[in-house]
Amino acid sequence: MQALLLFPVIFYLAMMPILFTGWMGFFKQDSDLSKEEKQVSLIVLTIATLLWPIVLPFAYLELLDKFKRSARTSRLYKSMLDNNVTNSQPC
Repeated sequence: MQALLLFPVIFYLAMMPILFTGWMGFFKQDSDLSKEEKQVSLIVLTIATLLWPIVLPFAYLELLDKFKRSARTSRLYKSMLDNNVTNSQPC
């Protein structure tokens, strides 16, 4: 029973530095933040790293939603262009 609990704990602890370094890279790329915004962002980054099993699925769902909206928009534009091309052709 203890071995079953040990694997998730090891996995959780192993993922924390990986996620933190990845997210810290994105954080360092943003140069438009004020000093206060950087402090708040660092606190949020730390909390997100500690709670990654909760944060990561929600972040993925948000990205998926943005992708779906983008795909819908591109299909709409494509259909508008197709309608415009068919309507502008002489009969």
